[in-house]
Amino acid sequence: MKLIFVFILILFSNLSNAKSFHCNFEEVYQDGTLQFGQVLFHEGLLRYQYNDKQLFTIIFNKDYYAIRNNKPEIVNKLEKNNLLNELTNVLTNYPNIKKNYKTNDMQISIESSYNSNFLKRISIMSPDTNLSIYLINCDNKKLSKKYFQPFSIVDISF
Repeated sequence: MKLIFVFILILFSNLSNAKSFHCNFEEVYQDGTLQFGQVLFHEGLLRYQYNDKQLFTIIFNKDYYAIRNNKPEIVNKLEKNNLLNELTNVLTNYPNIKKNYKTNDMQISIESSYNSNFLKRISIMSPDTNLSIYLINCDNKKLSKKYFQPFSIVDISF
């Protein structure tokens, strides 16, 4: 769960100059495990949704919420933690984001796409896990705010 927060903060901080976009993502773990999903961003609102029905969707709409994909009526408000606070401090240099960050026992590497303003890959290395998140097929798309309501989750339909 901590890794999702890391991704959300990095993505939110780096892409806040885009008013609205949609990307597919692929998370690749050190053991070869893959997870797929979609990320949506619209005017400061964020949705990070795994395709797997056994996983969850995270929505940022003033606060962070986790919604079970197989039971959307189960919504949990998420609290920030020390990891999030440290990452927020690292990212205060936006838009001049560096390629590498090291904070306590975590290292974050960021790769940008050569042909767009979007991030291409985020690598997170820590004692807990090693993970790469690839952003794929990113598209500037005007999105409705209905996709960012945690208590009345709407299926992504495009």
